[in-house]
Amino acid sequence: MDNRDLGKRFDEVFQKMDRAYERYARSCGMTYSSLALLQLIWERQPCTQKELCALTMLPKQTINTIVMSFYKQGLLEMLELPEDRRRKSILLSDRGRELAAQILPKISRAESRSIQQFSPEEKETFFRLLERFSAAFCEELNG
Repeated sequence: MDNRDLGKRFDEVFQKMDRAYERYARSCGMTYSSLALLQLIWERQPCTQKELCALTMLPKQTINTIVMSFYKQGLLEMLELPEDRRRKSILLSDRGRELAAQILPKISRAESRSIQQFSPEEKETFFRLLERFSAAFCEELNG
């Protein structure tokens, strides 16, 4: 298999997974980006928009649009930071925690059950190769 075929196969695999996340997000009435952000806030709260931008690599405007939408829906609380009143600490509200508790566990279960189909040796090999690929890719692309 030549490099072009490998690249195509790699893209197909990851796009298939991305489409699965996107379909699930849509079934929950969300976009893929908003679902990813909800999960990140759930896992990392309290956090700031700046931290969310750094963790997701989404544009600042996209993060702000989603955060403000969540806030208007009553899913978030935003508290001024004492050291800089212009910045806000973002936390899920009771309603936001309820929503997250309804939809996020399905993702975790799917990821966990998918990896559980591998033997212990396959899991170790899978992660070792994925980490090796990631390190090599980052080095090749960014030096």
